[in-house]
Amino acid sequence: MKLLIQRFALVLAFIAAGVSAQDNTIVFDGDFYQKLSEDFSSVIPVVEYIPQRENASLWTRKLAFRHYPHLTDARTAGGLFDASIKQDPAYTAEKSVARGDEALVSYLYHPEGASQMEYRILYYLKPRGVEGLVTYEYTYRFTPDPKRSAGEQIPKERERWLGALANSRWALPAAFLKKS
Repeated sequence: MKLLIQRFALVLAFIAAGVSAQDNTIVFDGDFYQKLSEDFSSVIPVVEYIPQRENASLWTRKLAFRHYPHLTDARTAGGLFDASIKQDPAYTAEKSVARGDEALVSYLYHPEGASQMEYRILYYLKPRGVEGLVTYEYTYRFTPDPKRSAGEQIPKERERWLGALANSRWALPAAFLKKS
């Protein structure tokens, strides 16, 4: 109950302060994420968010939007990415789903000798008003258990995250939208 009251107070504070969810804060899986960085000048523009209580060097969870203006088919892009990670021993493919004109790929990134692993979900879609594709991405970073195989370390929360990401429709940055 206390957590619910705190979150409600945060929402009211954002409204009172005039902070736009599109600009600086988004909500995912019951947590508030603040904008970490944005880069609209690269070939693949990106905006990244981390939980408000984390910082740029010590984050454990991250959301990102990436814009691929040159790609047009989410199913093909997701399938090609899934195939590429299956060729690299630093990745353990977990799930690849295509439906309609959307695709979702999840995997575990575990480079040999690294002190951290990352479970990642990429949701490819073609939103209205956007030239090309966009990915909504979720990354969960954690310290691996050396006694368990990579596949055994895929987080139990993944089904909740997969569903939450596939059903999310955050406002995209204006820079991703078609120019009139």
